[in-house]
Amino acid sequence: MKNRSRNPRSRPGRRSGAAPRRDPLIGVEVDVKIADIGARGDGLAETTAIGGKSVLVYVDGVLPGDDVRVKLRQKRGDGYGAEVVAINAGVTAHAAAKCPHYDQCGGCSLQHLPDADYRTWKRHRAVQAVMRAGISDAGEAENMVAALETSPPSSRRRADFSVICTQEGVFVGFTERFSHHIVNVSECAVLIPAIVEFRNQFQSFLESLPRETVTIIRNVVANYSDTGLDVMIGASHEPNLDLRQGLAELADHVDLARLAWKVGDHPAEPVAQRRTPQVRFAGVPVSVPSGGFLQATREGETALTNAIANALSRIPARQVIDLFCGIGSFTFPLALTGDRRRVMAVEGDINAVRAMQYAVGKASAPIEVIHRDLFRQPLDADALKDADVVVFDPPRAGALAQCEILADFGPEWIFAVSCNPATFARDMRLLRNGGYELQQVVPVDQFLWSPHLEMFAVLRRTLPVAA
Repeated sequence: MKNRSRNPRSRPGRRSGAAPRRDPLIGVEVDVKIADIGARGDGLAETTAIGGKSVLVYVDGVLPGDDVRVKLRQKRGDGYGAEVVAINAGVTAHAAAKCPHYDQCGGCSLQHLPDADYRTWKRHRAVQAVMRAGISDAGEAENMVAALETSPPSSRRRADFSVICTQEGVFVGFTERFSHHIVNVSECAVLIPAIVEFRNQFQSFLESLPRETVTIIRNVVANYSDTGLDVMIGASHEPNLDLRQGLAELADHVDLARLAWKVGDHPAEPVAQRRTPQVRFAGVPVSVPSGGFLQATREGETALTNAIANALSRIPARQVIDLFCGIGSFTFPLALTGDRRRVMAVEGDINAVRAMQYAVGKASAPIEVIHRDLFRQPLDADALKDADVVVFDPPRAGALAQCEILADFGPEWIFAVSCNPATFARDMRLLRNGGYELQQVVPVDQFLWSPHLEMFAVLRRTLPVAA
């Protein structure tokens, strides 16, 4: 008779629910010499696993040439994440940290890298992405990548702070390295000072509230618009009357343009609005939806817009399609700067679409705004047939579905913007396989002292469109 109480998925000879075997290398200390800086900004070294096999070790806060003793903390892919427990002889010169929270906060991982080495490493990330896209010749890839455009310190205009209330107090900040703990970042070397000042005021405000009130708050997103700070609080429940009143007073005290409250997937509700948060693109004011996407820095946005304008100056384009257009950071310059062009702007976020449609109507701009989820419903051959240029700037996941169609039916020119070198390489390889030539890449560093990198690419079709 079968044992019906037995878990049919359990392994023979092993009790159901037994704890998984612990990796014997976790917690082991080893001496390593750092060979390189990896894609996440951590140092790469090798150690020997049980059985003599060589495995990678990823070490935070080190430089090539450092000789250190590390403790293996967790499995990471085919290797192990590790932390430094002792410094041996032969450590290279580290740059001084720019932020007092650097040793804990996980927001920046490369402040210890000297400036010249940091810029070289960031640009090399773009060269590596080009090579992964199929440009096998290292010299060709190197020549294709322009000089790095870097945003200055204290210029990041968007922050997403995690919020947690524990027995130890209220924490408003970013996750700590190697853990899920939140670090209170009372200072920050990359954020606009107004955002840091708001964070400090907001933490003090939360500390004045009952603990059960604070526990419903999950995060707070701050966008610095041209008309002031726009703040959206993410929470699990609606605020009560006392909390609403307190938030309105906080908004007045800190001079917020707008303070909104958002529960789960429900629309954000303004709690206090003193001014409409707006940004200007090619002189056109556009309202920013609560929590809406902005390029990370104004300097980065300008660098990307200039790169597009420089590429367009050599192309007699009249019909342009701007995909994943957001609220129009590229759309309005495409339509209104230099030669006027007709632009079809496509975006999946309905709030961004509505903001753009209103701005387009007020400016009488030659722009058609379309609401469409390009991940599920990419533009087809018929929609692409009249375009001279396609511009796209997708989220970190890239534009795989749309690139599959562009590879077969795209126009002569494509301008691609990406904030993820990995998906950039994948999408560029797909377009190259479809008959496009990758001509130029401009790396733009909007994420100072982090491994993240923005990239702009120009592609031209060399093979005819698929029949």
